Amino acid sequence: MIKIVENKKDLKRFIFFIKDLYKSEKRYVYPIFYALQKELKRVVLEQKEYIAILSMKDGIVRGRLLFTYDNNKKRNERICYFSFFDTIDDIEVVKELFEFMEEHMKQNNVQYSEGTYAPYDPDTRRGVLISGFDISPTIFTSYNYEYYGKLLEEVGYVKAIDTVSLNADVCQKSKKRLNTISKYFSRSNDVRIDSMNWKDLDKDMDDVHQILSSATNEIVYQDAPSIDMIAQTAKSLKMFINPNLIKIARENKTNKPIGFCLVLPDFNQVFKKTKGKIRPLRMLIGKKKITKARGTMQYIVPEYQNTGLIGHIFKVIFEELEAIGITDFEAGTMMENNPKPINAFKKFGGEIIKTYRIYGKELS
Repeated sequence: MIKIVENKKDLKRFIFFIKDLYKSEKRYVYPIFYALQKELKRVVLEQKEYIAILSMKDGIVRGRLLFTYDNNKKRNERICYFSFFDTIDDIEVVKELFEFMEEHMKQNNVQYSEGTYAPYDPDTRRGVLISGFDISPTIFTSYNYEYYGKLLEEVGYVKAIDTVSLNADVCQKSKKRLNTISKYFSRSNDVRIDSMNWKDLDKDMDDVHQILSSATNEIVYQDAPSIDMIAQTAKSLKMFINPNLIKIARENKTNKPIGFCLVLPDFNQVFKKTKGKIRPLRMLIGKKKITKARGTMQYIVPEYQNTGLIGHIFKVIFEELEAIGITDFEAGTMMENNPKPINAFKKFGGEIIKTYRIYGKELS
């Protein structure tokens, strides 16, 4: 039986279903439930931008799904995006969830669905994990059981595109490669690398917006976020941010912003111990023991792509990582059809360690 999430009680069932589903999976990291509940309450119950559904049997939740509709730049049409797909290993549950969603699509004259995407943000938690199950998820990445992909394929979903995560050790070998790239770049470019400045956040966010607007015009799957969204994201991430790990590259002569990298300490190492609860003291202590970081965004304006600028920026970032005891770095997730950043990371020792698949389906 499908239950539409219509009230706070339903929403709690939707959110906390994963506590039972993943209670024996040691690598799974629970989200901060309070923050998730607040956000889903806003978009599902108040604004009703998203539809959340549960598959129920004898009063027990067996699966969940969240979906919405929006314009897709690549297809130039309105499509259905789905997320929060979690289920027991039962094809009947998956059929029930997706048959409901697809019937809703037909009623809204929508012929194509695609997922998984994190709500509110196309750059995080995108795709169903299909390789790399032996690695714990880093901050703002997803983790799921191996059977998810098989079940999606059984109800007619096929690969739309894969995204990948790369890993690089923060070690002398990587630093040596980055130093070589940086020296090569600096011979013909007069560029400085600045850290994010909380005291002049508006200026930094305006520069980031300029970079994203220029850098994303070649990428067909998304538009650059608005300046307001960038500023709002920066403020919402404040507890996770080390400003020394957020770098903006600017030309010295013109002060023109030309590159941006956002690296976050892997707070999943802390959240794994707090089990989805806010425990300030434990978080404060755990923050100092984080040994991994994740590059969540890296953008270079077109005229500086393939020049070595990305390596020049990461030379500075790796020095910062080493100074705070970070020994492991994960970059991604990157679309497989955007090889420039993937190849750039491979040059300084990055290797693909995880693959996520975005699935799509055309309704007949």
